[in-house]
Amino acid sequence: MNLRWLEDIVCVAQEGHFARAAERRHITQSALSRRIKSLELWAGAELLDRSQHPIRLTAAGAEFVAAARDIIAQSYEARLAAEALSRESRDEITIASLHTLALYFVPSLVSELHQKIGAFPVSVVAETRTVEEYLSSLSEQRTDFFISYSLPSGSEDIDTDVFEQKVIGRDRLIPYAHASIADLQLDSADGPPIPYVGYSGTAMMSYLVKELIEEAPFRPRLQTRYRATLAESVRTAASFGLGLAWLPETTVSAHGNDPDLRQIPGPWQAGFEIRMFRSRNNTRDIVNRIWDAADQ
Repeated sequence: MNLRWLEDIVCVAQEGHFARAAERRHITQSALSRRIKSLELWAGAELLDRSQHPIRLTAAGAEFVAAARDIIAQSYEARLAAEALSRESRDEITIASLHTLALYFVPSLVSELHQKIGAFPVSVVAETRTVEEYLSSLSEQRTDFFISYSLPSGSEDIDTDVFEQKVIGRDRLIPYAHASIADLQLDSADGPPIPYVGYSGTAMMSYLVKELIEEAPFRPRLQTRYRATLAESVRTAASFGLGLAWLPETTVSAHGNDPDLRQIPGPWQAGFEIRMFRSRNNTRDIVNRIWDAADQ
């Protein structure tokens, strides 16, 4: 038994639906179902009544989930206390970042900061999380900074009394395709289907691309041939000729000149900001110095 299983059952209890809970947990529905079954085997009792919709807890499940909530809370409190004691005596900072930014932008940023304020140890965490989870990590001081692309409209409002944010860079989202793909005619709703390489639904880039092409005339012609969470995987798929893809310019330029991967001209590209977030309650000296030194 591990802590994730307890978080799984609590999430299913909250959602009453495996598909929605799986989306929140960033795993497939089948994987979530297997983990719940493993937990029930460990507990020696059925915890969910799957015959009802929405799914409900059994009597044993209700008692188990109440205890699970306490265990989860106590586990995180213990970890926070241990981390706080460990971090008091050192200058190491932890940066949570979108995976795409962690590959190139964050190392470049840390290098610049070392030149400005001197070397400091840093740990970079690049995981698939929701914005809410990233912000929660900041408020609990499990991480010192969160680096992200500009949050898409409709995402969680940022409480400015709790969090600070600043622009530390810029990027562009540009359509690319392999040279072998014929003229795409992106100015028209009419025409042949367009092979498309997209982002998984929970990825930040998925929301940014969706906003960008929401009103595009060619959108009904897109036929998804490949989908991935990471921009690196999407770039590679596009470079193999699997379809049209919207990529951060920095992701493409980091690989140097690729003669087979061409920009598609036209209005369907956009610039966006790279932002740094931190909790106002995090007053460590090293955190303040980094914050002051981080600029565009």
